[in-house]
Amino acid sequence: MLGSISPVAPPNPPLEAPNLPPCPRCGAPLVLPPGAPGRSLECTGCALCLERSGQFFDALGERPREAKAAQVEEFYRHSPFPGYAPGLTLGDLVERARRSPFLTALERTAPTSGPILELGSGTAQTSAFLAAAASGRRVWAVDGCRASLEHAESFRSRVGLANLHLLRADLFDLPLPRRAFPFVLSRGVVHHTPDPERATREVADRVAPGGLLVLGIYESMARRPHDLRRRAAQVFGRGFAYATDPMLRRGELDPEKARIWYEDQYRHPLEVLLPLPRVADWLHSAGFDWVRSVPPALDGDGLADERRPSAAGLFLRRLGWFVRGPFDVDNGLVCLVARRRD
Repeated sequence: MLGSISPVAPPNPPLEAPNLPPCPRCGAPLVLPPGAPGRSLECTGCALCLERSGQFFDALGERPREAKAAQVEEFYRHSPFPGYAPGLTLGDLVERARRSPFLTALERTAPTSGPILELGSGTAQTSAFLAAAASGRRVWAVDGCRASLEHAESFRSRVGLANLHLLRADLFDLPLPRRAFPFVLSRGVVHHTPDPERATREVADRVAPGGLLVLGIYESMARRPHDLRRRAAQVFGRGFAYATDPMLRRGELDPEKARIWYEDQYRHPLEVLLPLPRVADWLHSAGFDWVRSVPPALDGDGLADERRPSAAGLFLRRLGWFVRGPFDVDNGLVCLVARRRD
């Protein structure tokens, strides 16, 4: 993708930056502008400016952010989610991920080569798993929180994961091409925005024709039992949450990961519950067809298609999620899988 180099170089030419992916927005080479700080990069095609640290690229820098976005980023600065256990190896991460039927299905469904995009990646553990599982993948993990991506870069550089790229950007101003990614994953961001419908459109717009979208939401009926538990914890204190939350009751998390889980699930400053039928309608109007929801549970063979349930069938499915809510370790996180029509 590099253009030809003129045999007569201009004075103080920009330097090609070695071992870099192309520009995430337009695919042109990234260069080091003459006289710019060593961390600064500029695209030769669209002039996008990025700050670089390893494979972590920052499109926001110190630019002031919208109030709600700034509030959420400040929250995750203190509690980057999910946390990395001390000494975690790449083998540990892959082995743990493959114990999850959902992540195993993602691994088997995602293309084994070419670009993959995760929006709202947090500390990019799922992206790291997908990159580690197939070296031909070029995985972009995008989040708005610097601290979360710094944690991800620390892990990535320590384990030498060269095909994972990290990008700090605003979901509503993404420096990414539209309809360019055959597989897009976004499980933890649209329900943490002030405009979930617009956020859903921004995520969906990055899916290539025929490509697959895996979109996670806090589903309004599935999340309701946890919402009640969170309100009770505000009255009765942290101990109530630790005694009743399905994930915390397991006792499998180290103290720091348990703290981060508690902060994310019980003290997040911006959370919107979304009815699955409404989100499915948003995607249908954007040119997507239903593939399936998760749950129901997966058998590990991939994200196989199912017929979209009738309105009555979907209500009964959601009612089932509500009933099992007190025992749901995901606290009402539901994924909708959809395919963009050609």
